[in-house]
Amino acid sequence: MVTEAPARMPLKVKIAVVTVWIQAVLNGLGGFFILVEVNDRLDHNQEVDGLMRPLAYASIILALVLVTCAVLARKRYGWVRNTVLVIEAFAVLSGLIGLAASGGAPSFAAGIAFAIAIASGFTGEGGKWFDR
Repeated sequence: MVTEAPARMPLKVKIAVVTVWIQAVLNGLGGFFILVEVNDRLDHNQEVDGLMRPLAYASIILALVLVTCAVLARKRYGWVRNTVLVIEAFAVLSGLIGLAASGGAPSFAAGIAFAIAIASGFTGEGGKWFDR
């Protein structure tokens, strides 16, 4: 028995796409502000961790990938769903690592909850919608 995918984007997917936009904006801003901080420290001859600049660029690239996924979600491409789910899996994993390393900082818990909420929008009914 094959169930047909709904013709209209379910509300759960719409909410998930909006949160992907929010996540993309936050990642982009985070990467931008990290670059500003790194450049400011370098201008004042202060030491900078060697991973800060690549981390900033990775955050900006991730934001661009998320924007691409959010824009193309309406076209129901399966790779959009898979890409978002992989990104959210990494977000949960990095949140768990940060949570353990920080001793329970609430920002990491919020990031984990945010990633799980997005992933839940792209699974179940949302996953069926991406199946053409």
